[in-house]
Amino acid sequence: MNREYLGVDVGGTLSKIVYTAGDYWEYKKMPTTQIKEVDHWINSRFNNPVIHITGGKAGLFTQKSTLPVKKINEFEATCEGVRWLLEEKGLLSLTGSRFMVTNVGTGTSIHFVNGDSYERIGGSGMGGGTLLGLSYLLTGEDDYDEILKLGQKGKGEKLNVTVSDIYSHEVPPISGDLTASNFGNVSRMKEQSFSQEDYISAVVRMIGETITTMSVQAAERLKTDSVVYIGSTFSHHDTLKDIIKGYTELRGKKAFFLEHGEYSGAIGAFLNKGLKKAIL
Repeated sequence: MNREYLGVDVGGTLSKIVYTAGDYWEYKKMPTTQIKEVDHWINSRFNNPVIHITGGKAGLFTQKSTLPVKKINEFEATCEGVRWLLEEKGLLSLTGSRFMVTNVGTGTSIHFVNGDSYERIGGSGMGGGTLLGLSYLLTGEDDYDEILKLGQKGKGEKLNVTVSDIYSHEVPPISGDLTASNFGNVSRMKEQSFSQEDYISAVVRMIGETITTMSVQAAERLKTDSVVYIGSTFSHHDTLKDIIKGYTELRGKKAFFLEHGEYSGAIGAFLNKGLKKAIL
């Protein structure tokens, strides 16, 4: 009897699970806070499976699991999973063999993939955790789905200072629509009130613009035109995708969003082909 295999990416917020069912891949998410339930689900669904595990909370899962697991390097697994998804979606010819991977989870991690090698080149504390935390501080709302709905209705641009605001009496040297300062329009804040939707919308824009700026600058330095954006933060969040896509293209790069991209780490753990870290 053939052994069953699973790839599990245990993140700070969500645990992502991938496995095969016949000729198809199956995907499942569960809160990492329910780690015992994750273990119970695997035990009830599979008979003595081979589990390849990755992610920031992989150590915790290893302690709690009633089944043996094999730990895979998180960054290696993520980049391997992205390559596999690009190949499956027929996009590798568009990105080429050199591309950036920006993984937006609780925070953000940025990688450079060059053929079969990769390098983590940086990251940021900006991510889904920032969206949850600042939205709660500004509005008192802590339900992620509700935050997404509110943010899609807001006009957060009004809280920002744009380049055209600064160059109000002359032609700006760069696009006047670009944000010069997130949450910097204090004078307007004093003159008018803003809604919960506006506040969350402004937070989303700040996160999107910051992540994109870092990614594009890295792509420029490493001479690639392609940035692949992945992570659970993008799930059902078209507004954030639109901001990042528009800002990436404005800066002369190509933005790619992968279906099931948030499962890249779990897919890479499942495949476990073993990329080698590059020394550039």
